Amino acid sequence: MDSVLFTGERDLKSEGEETGMDAEESDRCGYQLEIGVTKADIATEPCDRAVWEDHDRCIWHASVDGKGKDQLEDADPESEDAIDGAYLQEASLNSVDWFAGTSMVGADFTGADLTGADLSDANLTLAKLTDATALGANFTGANLEGAILTNGDLRRATLEHARLHETVLTNMHIGAGTKMGGVSIYDRENAPPDLLDERPLEAAAWVYRQLQALYQENALPELARRSYYMERDARRRHAWERSNYKDAIKWELSRWVMRYGESPYRVLLTSLVVVVVAALVYPLTGGIQEIQAGQPVTYSIEDPESASPWWLGRVLFKSLYFSVVTFATLGLGDIQPIGSFARLVAGVESVLGSLLAALLVFVLARIVTW
Repeated sequence: MDSVLFTGERDLKSEGEETGMDAEESDRCGYQLEIGVTKADIATEPCDRAVWEDHDRCIWHASVDGKGKDQLEDADPESEDAIDGAYLQEASLNSVDWFAGTSMVGADFTGADLTGADLSDANLTLAKLTDATALGANFTGANLEGAILTNGDLRRATLEHARLHETVLTNMHIGAGTKMGGVSIYDRENAPPDLLDERPLEAAAWVYRQLQALYQENALPELARRSYYMERDARRRHAWERSNYKDAIKWELSRWVMRYGESPYRVLLTSLVVVVVAALVYPLTGGIQEIQAGQPVTYSIEDPESASPWWLGRVLFKSLYFSVVTFATLGLGDIQPIGSFARLVAGVESVLGSLLAALLVFVLARIVTW
């Protein structure tokens, strides 16, 4: 992500040596993670915990792989404590509830075991969870913006109400039991993303797009189809919000005519509406003409109130037949429109018939490929 920048940690120990910091203060961890982003700067406070054993950092920030629960248990952070930048590569953290509501910006969980762990409402912005096992873990309400979740296991995990804008979700294993939430928090609560200065619906569309790809990778076509629809719908509403009327009208037509390419029944219903409306318009705009026994017969209605029911029924039947033939672009030539307006309606209906037929093929092909 070119919009997010890690500026690294500040080594307060080195600064202390240069300024003559006493030995007691140098026994503190002093780790500080600084991250610059385009929307706001995340500047964490220096860690004031005591160094861990013979390491130069506390147990949370020491670069030691495979830390166990028994080692971390005594350093169990309370919810108001921040352990931003925590180094927990390959740590054994299954079923722990220490991290619920904790700030862990930029934490490194690479290869960690988070099976059944509770990370609800935790701030995991820009955290690394590459190769992590989070089977059945609880990320409800967690902030995972900009986090990296690759090659991990999220089966039966819960990510409802989680903030997932700019989150990397590739090669993740999920299943039908993984709860991602039906509606993105950016969409449901109109909540703007924390990392970037983007509108909520724009962030929601991005999340739906990523979820669609994730569901497709894990052979969950129904969920992928739902995410596809919600992404398109978010883009439609975003276009109206930005007064981008060209795109807004395009999305509205796609929504009503074919449900964003998901419903052949919408296309068929739209086709039926076009045929019936055109059939009602022909008799009122000059009518149509048929040759019977060498004599032209014009079917038109100048005054619907004075016309007999028999004549109205005959005219509408002939008009409906002509409308179907014109819509299907069969061009039989046995009946022709009379007058400029009727010819214009016939031309428009013929073009719409060709377009809707192409859309029907497109929608059917999409359904087959899901």
